[in-house]
Amino acid sequence: MTDGFRQALDELGVHKGLVPPCRVDTLTIGPGAAVASVRVTRQRFYEVRIGLPTFGKQVWTAVTAAVVDDEVTRVAMLDGRVPEDIERFFAAEGVPLFPEQGELSLDCTCPGTRVPCDHLVAALIALADEADTDPFAILAFRGRERTTLLEEIGRQAGARVTAPPSDAETPGLDEVMEDFFGWGPAGDVTDKRRPPAGDPLGLLDEVPPLKATVDGTSVTALLRPLYRVLTGHE
Repeated sequence: MTDGFRQALDELGVHKGLVPPCRVDTLTIGPGAAVASVRVTRQRFYEVRIGLPTFGKQVWTAVTAAVVDDEVTRVAMLDGRVPEDIERFFAAEGVPLFPEQGELSLDCTCPGTRVPCDHLVAALIALADEADTDPFAILAFRGRERTTLLEEIGRQAGARVTAPPSDAETPGLDEVMEDFFGWGPAGDVTDKRRPPAGDPLGLLDEVPPLKATVDGTSVTALLRPLYRVLTGHE
């Protein structure tokens, strides 16, 4: 995967195996910048900064969605592995994962004028070695640190698994009309209790039995005379 990063360093004249007369004490890689402390002697060291443009939200949203859609890549990423072909997801968005010529900005606190100086060379080699060891480093360099990226991939993957059925899977009203007035256990529908057509008390017979009573008489029984009067069947 890091061949692309090595190629970018080759263009700067930094080759693997080159050993500058200094040592990188610390290297911190974050979105858009890698900062290193490079020691020359016991008491003399310089601060080095390597900058790289990060990708915006639109690119990262598209890349993350594509990774979630690709089962092999998604499983590998969530397992802590970055596939060798990860750069194809960025290429699909028209952006390069690895630095292209002129993208890297280099700065060192040493008084020299050569760029890259020995301290920058040491830091660039350390950066490439770190990317070899942990491919998530180049993703962090471009704007998404490991924890943030994996949390988003996991969130989107989880949402897809637990998503409710789509509207297309929900039966229409015309498909459930036969059971529309059903209640209780499955299969207990009003077809078993529906009164003959034209019965003025049909409505009372189609609702579940009411438990309320008045002086020991059920509300349903008390309503029957009223329904007869209202429907003209008294």
